[in-house]
Amino acid sequence: MATIDATGRFLLTPEEPAGAGKIREVLQAQRGLIARPEPELDAFALELAHAAADLTGAHTLPFAMVNLIGPGQQQYFAGLHVPAEPGGKIPEVDRTMQRDLGFCVHALDRGEALVLEDITEIARYATNGVVEGVGVRTYLGAPLIDADTGVSYGTICVLDTQPRRWGRTGLELINGYRDRLSQRLDARRTPEQ
Repeated sequence: MATIDATGRFLLTPEEPAGAGKIREVLQAQRGLIARPEPELDAFALELAHAAADLTGAHTLPFAMVNLIGPGQQQYFAGLHVPAEPGGKIPEVDRTMQRDLGFCVHALDRGEALVLEDITEIARYATNGVVEGVGVRTYLGAPLIDADTGVSYGTICVLDTQPRRWGRTGLELINGYRDRLSQRLDARRTPEQ
């Protein structure tokens, strides 16, 4: 889906939606639940990484994460799995990234899962900074949608440095994990939120 701004320019990254104020409210409520990295949700991301590797027959685990997307940036507060470097060391990574990097904002803008089996084959996505900077070649992600407001506020995703054939099973996998996580996050909310 092409994104065109008010002046008719083609945009590679969707602009912040008109309802950004509502997204801020939802993010505030979620941040009350997810204020810092949580081992339980990092374990959830690791489980997703294993499931994705099993699905594609990969011998290494991909990146997997849950992120909240707000004005100007993406924040991986909830869950993050980063593949080990040679020798088994897990690298330290920043849990924030500019909003215009990566593919989660596109899943958020679509309001449904986004499957990119080989990013380099799709001109719109091939020039994204994470393709060259991190070496990302495949993406499978789905938006997190607030049950009360219908507002998309984050994503759950898998990325890898090798192209992967996700197919319909991959789509079902990411949507299933998204639904499980959404139920888990909704259950944490108090009636006042």
